[in-house]
Amino acid sequence: MEWSDLEVFLSAVRTGSYTAAGRALGVNRTTIGRRVEALERTLGLSLFDMTPHGPAPTRAGARLLAGAEAIEREVASALADIGAERGTEAPIRIVGSGGLAAEFLPELAVFRRANPDVPIELLGELDPLDAVSQRRADLGIALVRTPPLRLAGVQVGVVAQAVYARRGSSGLPPLGWGYEFDAALPGGAGALANPAGEAAQKQGLMTCNDWTQLKNAVVAGIGQASLWCFAADAEPALDRITPPDSRHESPLWLVRRAKAPPSPGLLRLIAFLHDAIAARIGENSPDAAR
Repeated sequence: MEWSDLEVFLSAVRTGSYTAAGRALGVNRTTIGRRVEALERTLGLSLFDMTPHGPAPTRAGARLLAGAEAIEREVASALADIGAERGTEAPIRIVGSGGLAAEFLPELAVFRRANPDVPIELLGELDPLDAVSQRRADLGIALVRTPPLRLAGVQVGVVAQAVYARRGSSGLPPLGWGYEFDAALPGGAGALANPAGEAAQKQGLMTCNDWTQLKNAVVAGIGQASLWCFAADAEPALDRITPPDSRHESPLWLVRRAKAPPSPGLLRLIAFLHDAIAARIGENSPDAAR
Protein backbone atom coordinates (compact mmCIF):
# COMPACT_ATOMS: atom_id res chain seq x y z
CA MET A 1 0.00 0.00 0.00
CA GLU A 2 1.38 3.39 -1.06
CA TRP A 3 0.58 6.95 -0.01
CA SER A 4 -1.05 7.54 -3.39
CA ASP A 5 -3.59 4.78 -2.56
CA LEU A 6 -4.45 6.47 0.72
CA GLU A 7 -4.62 9.86 -1.01
CA VAL A 8 -7.24 8.54 -3.43
CA PHE A 9 -9.30 7.05 -0.57
CA LEU A 10 -9.01 10.26 1.48
CA SER A 11 -10.14 12.39 -1.47
CA ALA A 12 -13.09 10.09 -2.19
CA VAL A 13 -14.35 10.43 1.40
CA ARG A 14 -13.78 14.19 1.59
CA THR A 15 -15.48 15.06 -1.68
CA GLY A 16 -18.29 12.55 -1.26
CA SER A 17 -18.09 11.06 -4.77
CA TYR A 18 -15.68 9.41 -7.16
CA THR A 19 -16.45 12.11 -9.74
CA ALA A 20 -15.48 14.96 -7.41
CA ALA A 21 -12.43 13.04 -6.19
CA GLY A 22 -11.37 12.53 -9.79
CA ARG A 23 -11.60 16.27 -10.46
CA ALA A 24 -9.53 16.96 -7.35
CA LEU A 25 -6.79 14.53 -8.37
CA GLY A 26 -6.91 15.13 -12.12
CA VAL A 27 -8.19 11.69 -13.15
CA ASN A 28 -11.59 10.28 -14.15
CA ARG A 29 -14.10 8.73 -11.76
CA THR A 30 -13.50 5.23 -13.15
CA THR A 31 -9.85 5.45 -12.13
CA ILE A 32 -10.85 6.49 -8.60
CA GLY A 33 -13.25 3.57 -8.36
CA ARG A 34 -10.63 1.09 -9.54
CA ARG A 35 -8.05 2.44 -7.09
CA VAL A 36 -10.46 2.18 -4.14
CA GLU A 37 -11.49 -1.35 -5.14
CA ALA A 38 -7.83 -2.35 -5.47
CA LEU A 39 -7.11 -0.95 -2.01
CA GLU A 40 -10.00 -2.96 -0.56
CA ARG A 41 -8.67 -6.13 -2.23
CA THR A 42 -5.18 -5.46 -0.88
CA LEU A 43 -6.51 -5.00 2.65
CA GLY A 44 -9.16 -7.71 2.41
CA LEU A 45 -11.65 -5.27 3.93
CA SER A 46 -14.63 -3.23 2.83
CA LEU A 47 -13.98 0.50 3.28
CA PHE A 48 -17.48 1.86 2.56
CA ASP A 49 -21.03 1.21 3.73
CA MET A 50 -24.11 2.56 1.98
CA THR A 51 -26.23 4.96 4.09
CA PRO A 52 -29.31 7.13 3.34
CA HIS A 53 -26.89 9.98 2.69
CA GLY A 54 -24.57 8.00 0.42
CA PRO A 55 -21.39 5.95 1.00
CA ALA A 56 -19.81 6.28 4.46
CA PRO A 57 -16.58 4.76 5.78
CA THR A 58 -16.86 1.46 7.60
CA ARG A 59 -15.19 1.08 10.98
CA ALA A 60 -12.06 -0.14 9.20
CA GLY A 61 -12.35 2.71 6.71
CA ALA A 62 -12.59 5.27 9.50
CA ARG A 63 -9.44 3.90 11.12
CA LEU A 64 -7.62 4.01 7.78
CA LEU A 65 -8.76 7.59 7.29
CA ALA A 66 -7.24 8.61 10.59
CA GLY A 67 -3.93 7.14 9.51
CA ALA A 68 -4.15 8.80 6.09
CA GLU A 69 -4.80 12.18 7.69
CA ALA A 70 -1.77 11.75 9.95
CA ILE A 71 0.43 10.95 6.96
CA GLU A 72 -1.00 13.91 5.06
CA ARG A 73 -0.10 16.25 7.91
CA GLU A 74 3.43 14.87 8.05
CA VAL A 75 3.89 15.26 4.31
CA ALA A 76 2.56 18.83 4.40
CA SER A 77 4.84 19.68 7.32
CA ALA A 78 7.86 18.24 5.54
CA LEU A 79 7.10 20.17 2.36
CA ALA A 80 6.71 23.38 4.36
CA ASP A 81 10.03 22.76 6.15
CA ILE A 82 11.93 22.41 2.88
CA GLY A 83 10.17 25.36 1.30
CA ALA A 84 8.33 23.37 -1.35
CA GLU A 85 5.17 24.85 -2.84
CA ARG A 86 1.87 23.40 -1.69
CA GLY A 87 -0.20 21.82 -4.41
CA THR A 88 -3.58 23.32 -5.27
CA GLU A 89 -6.44 21.62 -3.42
CA ALA A 90 -9.83 20.73 -4.83
CA PRO A 91 -12.27 23.67 -4.80
CA ILE A 92 -14.11 24.16 -1.52
CA ARG A 93 -17.81 24.37 -2.42
CA ILE A 94 -19.68 26.91 -0.26
CA VAL A 95 -23.41 27.44 0.10
CA GLY A 96 -25.37 29.77 2.38
CA SER A 97 -28.96 29.93 3.65
CA GLY A 98 -31.02 31.67 1.00
CA GLY A 99 -27.89 32.74 -0.87
CA LEU A 100 -26.41 34.47 2.17
CA ALA A 101 -22.90 33.26 1.31
CA ALA A 102 -22.62 36.06 -1.27
CA GLU A 103 -22.73 38.59 1.58
CA PHE A 104 -19.30 37.40 2.71
CA LEU A 105 -17.43 37.92 -0.56
CA PRO A 106 -15.13 40.57 1.03
CA GLU A 107 -14.05 38.05 3.68
CA LEU A 108 -13.52 35.35 1.03
CA ALA A 109 -11.40 37.78 -1.00
CA VAL A 110 -9.10 38.33 1.99
CA PHE A 111 -8.81 34.58 2.54
CA ARG A 112 -7.99 33.91 -1.11
CA ARG A 113 -5.22 36.48 -1.17
CA ALA A 114 -3.62 34.75 1.81
CA ASN A 115 -4.39 31.22 0.56
CA PRO A 116 -4.08 31.11 -3.24
CA ASP A 117 -3.69 27.33 -3.09
CA VAL A 118 -7.29 26.90 -1.85
CA PRO A 119 -9.82 27.39 -4.70
CA ILE A 120 -13.38 28.37 -3.72
CA GLU A 121 -16.63 27.69 -5.54
CA LEU A 122 -19.84 29.49 -4.52
CA LEU A 123 -22.98 27.46 -5.17
CA GLY A 124 -26.42 28.88 -5.92
CA GLU A 125 -28.37 26.48 -3.71
CA LEU A 126 -30.65 27.82 -0.98
CA ASP A 127 -30.50 25.12 1.71
CA PRO A 128 -26.98 24.60 3.10
CA LEU A 129 -28.00 21.74 5.42
CA ASP A 130 -29.27 19.64 2.52
CA ALA A 131 -26.43 20.61 0.18
CA VAL A 132 -23.74 19.66 2.71
CA SER A 133 -25.55 16.51 3.86
CA GLN A 134 -25.93 15.32 0.26
CA ARG A 135 -22.25 16.11 -0.49
CA ARG A 136 -22.97 18.78 -3.08
CA ALA A 137 -21.20 21.33 -0.86
CA ASP A 138 -18.29 21.19 1.56
CA LEU A 139 -19.16 24.16 3.79
CA GLY A 140 -22.48 25.71 4.70
CA ILE A 141 -23.09 29.18 6.14
CA ALA A 142 -26.34 28.30 7.84
CA LEU A 143 -29.05 30.22 9.65
CA VAL A 144 -30.28 27.45 11.92
CA ARG A 145 -31.05 27.02 15.61
CA THR A 146 -29.06 23.79 15.90
CA PRO A 147 -27.44 21.77 13.07
CA PRO A 148 -28.54 18.14 12.65
CA LEU A 149 -26.31 15.44 14.13
CA ARG A 150 -25.04 14.39 10.69
CA LEU A 151 -23.26 17.76 10.43
CA ALA A 152 -20.41 19.21 12.47
CA GLY A 153 -20.60 22.92 13.11
CA VAL A 154 -19.30 25.94 14.92
CA GLN A 155 -21.58 28.84 15.82
CA VAL A 156 -20.24 32.20 14.67
CA GLY A 157 -22.75 34.45 16.40
CA VAL A 158 -26.37 35.61 16.39
CA VAL A 159 -27.79 37.94 13.73
CA ALA A 160 -30.78 40.26 13.97
CA GLN A 161 -33.34 41.51 11.45
CA ALA A 162 -35.20 44.79 11.06
CA VAL A 163 -37.33 46.41 8.36
CA TYR A 164 -35.45 48.58 5.84
CA ALA A 165 -36.46 50.84 2.95
CA ARG A 166 -34.64 52.99 0.43
CA ARG A 167 -33.45 56.22 2.04
CA GLY A 168 -35.91 59.07 1.63
CA SER A 169 -38.79 56.84 0.50
CA SER A 170 -42.08 56.28 2.28
CA GLY A 171 -45.19 54.18 1.84
CA LEU A 172 -43.43 51.42 -0.06
CA PRO A 173 -45.18 48.03 -0.26
CA PRO A 174 -43.70 45.04 1.58
CA LEU A 175 -41.67 42.44 -0.29
CA GLY A 176 -41.83 38.71 0.29
CA TRP A 177 -40.03 35.43 -0.22
CA GLY A 178 -40.97 33.28 -3.22
CA TYR A 179 -42.12 29.67 -3.36
CA GLU A 180 -38.63 28.36 -4.13
CA PHE A 181 -37.20 29.99 -1.02
CA ASP A 182 -40.15 28.86 1.10
CA ALA A 183 -39.80 25.26 -0.12
CA ALA A 184 -36.05 25.18 0.46
CA LEU A 185 -36.17 26.72 3.94
CA PRO A 186 -39.61 25.97 5.39
CA GLY A 187 -40.01 27.78 8.68
CA GLY A 188 -36.44 29.05 8.46
CA ALA A 189 -35.31 32.18 10.25
CA GLY A 190 -35.20 34.15 7.00
CA ALA A 191 -38.77 33.22 6.08
CA LEU A 192 -40.27 34.22 9.41
CA ALA A 193 -39.74 37.95 9.02
CA ASN A 194 -41.25 38.37 5.53
CA PRO A 195 -44.38 36.81 3.99
CA ALA A 196 -43.38 33.72 2.00
CA GLY A 197 -44.81 31.47 -0.68
CA GLU A 198 -48.59 31.26 -0.68
CA ALA A 199 -48.94 33.97 1.99
CA ALA A 200 -46.95 36.40 -0.16
CA GLN A 201 -48.93 35.49 -3.28
CA LYS A 202 -52.27 36.08 -1.56
CA GLN A 203 -51.08 39.58 -0.66
CA GLY A 204 -50.03 40.23 -4.24
CA LEU A 205 -46.43 40.96 -3.21
CA MET A 206 -43.34 41.01 -5.35
CA THR A 207 -41.21 38.10 -4.15
CA CYS A 208 -37.53 37.15 -4.24
CA ASN A 209 -35.85 33.78 -3.92
CA ASP A 210 -32.47 34.64 -2.47
CA TRP A 211 -30.87 37.14 -0.12
CA THR A 212 -29.09 39.21 -2.79
CA GLN A 213 -32.30 39.63 -4.81
CA LEU A 214 -34.23 40.83 -1.78
CA LYS A 215 -31.58 43.28 -0.59
CA ASN A 216 -31.14 44.71 -4.10
CA ALA A 217 -34.90 45.10 -4.49
CA VAL A 218 -35.01 47.18 -1.31
CA VAL A 219 -32.00 49.24 -2.42
CA ALA A 220 -33.75 49.87 -5.76
CA GLY A 221 -36.79 51.27 -3.96
CA ILE A 222 -39.18 48.54 -5.13
CA GLY A 223 -40.42 47.89 -1.61
CA GLN A 224 -39.47 47.42 2.02
CA ALA A 225 -38.49 44.19 3.78
CA SER A 226 -36.85 42.70 6.83
CA LEU A 227 -33.12 42.35 6.20
CA TRP A 228 -30.16 41.17 8.23
CA CYS A 229 -28.93 44.21 10.16
CA PHE A 230 -25.20 43.46 9.88
CA ALA A 231 -25.47 43.78 6.08
CA ALA A 232 -28.27 46.31 5.61
CA ASP A 233 -26.84 48.85 8.08
CA ALA A 234 -23.74 49.05 5.87
CA GLU A 235 -25.80 50.02 2.79
CA PRO A 236 -25.74 53.85 2.47
CA ALA A 237 -28.91 53.77 0.36
CA LEU A 238 -30.99 52.14 3.11
CA ASP A 239 -32.73 53.40 6.22
CA ARG A 240 -33.75 51.16 9.11
CA ILE A 241 -37.42 51.94 9.75
CA THR A 242 -38.17 49.56 12.63
CA PRO A 243 -36.06 48.30 15.53
CA PRO A 244 -34.81 44.69 15.38
CA ASP A 245 -37.40 42.10 16.35
CA SER A 246 -36.01 39.50 18.76
CA ARG A 247 -38.40 36.89 17.35
CA HIS A 248 -36.44 36.94 14.11
CA GLU A 249 -32.93 36.59 15.50
CA SER A 250 -31.01 33.56 14.32
CA PRO A 251 -27.75 31.83 15.19
CA LEU A 252 -25.28 31.73 12.29
CA TRP A 253 -23.28 28.51 11.89
CA LEU A 254 -20.47 27.16 9.74
CA VAL A 255 -21.33 23.51 9.02
CA ARG A 256 -19.60 20.59 7.31
CA ARG A 257 -20.19 16.83 7.10
CA ALA A 258 -19.49 15.24 10.47
CA LYS A 259 -17.99 11.98 9.19
CA ALA A 260 -15.84 13.40 6.40
CA PRO A 261 -12.32 14.45 7.40
CA PRO A 262 -11.91 18.13 6.46
CA SER A 263 -9.07 19.03 4.12
CA PRO A 264 -6.32 21.31 5.44
CA GLY A 265 -7.72 24.09 3.28
CA LEU A 266 -11.22 23.65 4.66
CA LEU A 267 -9.88 23.78 8.21
CA ARG A 268 -8.04 27.02 7.40
CA LEU A 269 -11.15 28.49 5.79
CA ILE A 270 -13.43 27.60 8.72
CA ALA A 271 -11.00 29.10 11.24
CA PHE A 272 -10.64 32.26 9.15
CA LEU A 273 -14.36 32.74 8.50
CA HIS A 274 -15.23 32.10 12.14
CA ASP A 275 -13.11 35.06 13.24
CA ALA A 276 -13.80 37.31 10.24
CA ILE A 277 -17.57 36.86 10.21
CA ALA A 278 -17.80 37.08 14.01
CA ALA A 279 -15.97 40.41 13.88
CA ARG A 280 -18.28 41.72 11.16
CA ILE A 281 -21.59 40.70 12.68
CA GLY A 282 -20.39 41.61 16.18
CA GLU A 283 -20.76 45.28 15.33
CA ASN A 284 -24.40 44.59 14.46
CA SER A 285 -25.24 41.93 17.03
CA PRO A 286 -28.77 41.93 18.47
CA ASP A 287 -27.59 43.73 21.59
CA ALA A 288 -25.64 46.35 19.62
CA ALA A 289 -28.51 46.80 17.17
CA ARG A 290 -30.87 47.73 19.95
